[in-house]
Amino acid sequence: MNETSPASGTSPSGAGDPADGSAAAPAPLPRELELARALVVLPDRGVDRLMPIIEVLVQEGLDVVAVELAEGGDPAGLFPLYSFRACLGAARVSSAVHARRAVDLGAAFALCPDPSDEALAVLRDGGVPAICEALTPSEVRAVWRRGVAAVEVTPADVLGERYLKALPAMVPEARLVAGVQEIRTGRRWLNEGAVAIDVTDPVLSRVLVSGDHASLRKRAAEAAQQLGRQRRR
Repeated sequence: MNETSPASGTSPSGAGDPADGSAAAPAPLPRELELARALVVLPDRGVDRLMPIIEVLVQEGLDVVAVELAEGGDPAGLFPLYSFRACLGAARVSSAVHARRAVDLGAAFALCPDPSDEALAVLRDGGVPAICEALTPSEVRAVWRRGVAAVEVTPADVLGERYLKALPAMVPEARLVAGVQEIRTGRRWLNEGAVAIDVTDPVLSRVLVSGDHASLRKRAAEAAQQLGRQRRR
């Protein structure tokens, strides 16, 4: 699933428009992410371990999920299984090799903590929107100017309430995603104009260690309810 927003084909707020027009404009964020307003990131632990977690998330309405492209890992089996039920992205995309893998998998978006210029170019040419990390206003501006679809402010809780109110006004050109420890903090970011929040920490907790999918379901359901998401069965 790689459905894009109605603004597909245009660059968000002019980001990444090269002066000579030689490079493609950055792909916009998936419509599913903008509607869900939340995403969850899964480490690469093998298809068998991730499938029941993704199933719970999708059933409870958290259907935008990114899977890490770890060295030696191959989450390819997840994409055909969930392409019609979830919006699957690739996480930890830093090199051109990772970026090409994300494009080949049909990732709906890519989370790129610290990507090379070549990686961003591969994603842009492949039509995969990139979300990169930053924290301070100057970092957000610098990342946005690299031609990304959004900037993830992380850790978004660390600088407090005054910062979440001030930052969007300081970087009005940038589309923001907030990586949060608590859903209530994430809702404040959404109220201040963030496109979405990364709810990985509060939702997943220690499920990959404990294997407690019942507790995961409860956390996912509570998060989805707070975000106004609908359950799927």
